[in-house]
Amino acid sequence: MSQKLSGKRLAVLGTGKLGGILLRRTEQGLFDKARVTATVKHAEKAAALAKELGVAVTTENRKAVDGADIVLLGVKPQVVGEVLKKIAPG
Repeated sequence: MSQKLSGKRLAVLGTGKLGGILLRRTEQGLFDKARVTATVKHAEKAAALAKELGVAVTTENRKAVDGADIVLLGVKPQVVGEVLKKIAPG
């Protein structure tokens, strides 16, 4: 399975507990780190997470999904609708 995913671009929106667990799978080679973008709410957290995991991290969901083949939502249920509206093609 990992060979099929290694060439895909991944966006993980909301990199808290769930998103962080999913991103740590990049260390096991499931995705190429250069093809992964994650999002968090705060710039300080983005910088720390990027350094820790070695992936691109931004505070902009729309930017993260641009060109992504796979989008994983790790956001809280009460903000899913808002996030989907912001990332919808437009």
